[in-house]
Amino acid sequence: MGDGYCNMKTIHLLTIGNSLAENPLTYLADIARSEGSLQFEIGRCNLSGCSLKKHWNLALYTQTHPEHKTYQLDLGMTLPPVPGGKQRSANLQEALVAEPWDYVTLNQGSLPGWRRETFQPYLGFLHDLVRELAPQAQIFLNQTWAYRSDAPYLPQNGLTEELMLEHLRANYAAFAAELGCRLIPCGEAVQQVRRAPGRIFSWPDPEFDFQNAEAPTLPRQEHSLSIGWNWIINDSMEGVPDLSLDFNHLNAAGCYLTGCTWFECLTSLDVRPVTFRPSEVDAGYATFLRENAHDVSRRYGPLPKD
Repeated sequence: MGDGYCNMKTIHLLTIGNSLAENPLTYLADIARSEGSLQFEIGRCNLSGCSLKKHWNLALYTQTHPEHKTYQLDLGMTLPPVPGGKQRSANLQEALVAEPWDYVTLNQGSLPGWRRETFQPYLGFLHDLVRELAPQAQIFLNQTWAYRSDAPYLPQNGLTEELMLEHLRANYAAFAAELGCRLIPCGEAVQQVRRAPGRIFSWPDPEFDFQNAEAPTLPRQEHSLSIGWNWIINDSMEGVPDLSLDFNHLNAAGCYLTGCTWFECLTSLDVRPVTFRPSEVDAGYATFLRENAHDVSRRYGPLPKD
């Protein structure tokens, strides 16, 4: 590790969540590298689709069966990469004492997140476990985002994209106040960009024949922050290309936007001067995304100083 990296401040971050925590982590290390004054060491207690209830039940099990390792923690220093990292398997109790965590994030799964009754008592139980085993850490709630407007789930449940976001906003705000946590407003940032004049996603593509589509051709999906329509091949049932709609997980632009939001909320540094951008995101759009991440983060308040 070079002297420049040695002189950087290291932020120890542990996430307890699912893919909605993984998306913002996609470019967080690169964003920090571009800013230049700090680096992240990230531990991941993320399981695909995992709810707060499942995380808590797994933690209960490992209290009496500590030999069960729930997570692939991966404590590799993200800036710069360390060959081999510090990968290890761990249960939640072990993960919470593995490093002197500065911040721990928690979020509900995407499916139950808009329903207030699904959070408690499990969020409170997990919060208290963090407080017990990592008392030095500040806890953030990762406010998740609404499904893309063409998600069949929305009308099936009497929702729109905006209404789902309203529920998410209210839920995370209520529990942040109840537990004394800070918020990372990813859902707010995603929806602000989705509403921006001239950048609104519209569907369906009238020129795309969904019934007779052939891989790898896809419909037009300009201004989407979600992956949207994509071809599943290796993971299809019989290895035959299957056109699938992912209305939840974020694409490169969405991951960059939420990564910028995490960066500013966790560091109190202005993300707008950052020069890194994913290759899939052009310079003008990247600037627009950073500006929105900054605006939303500042409206939720700067990180309080110790």
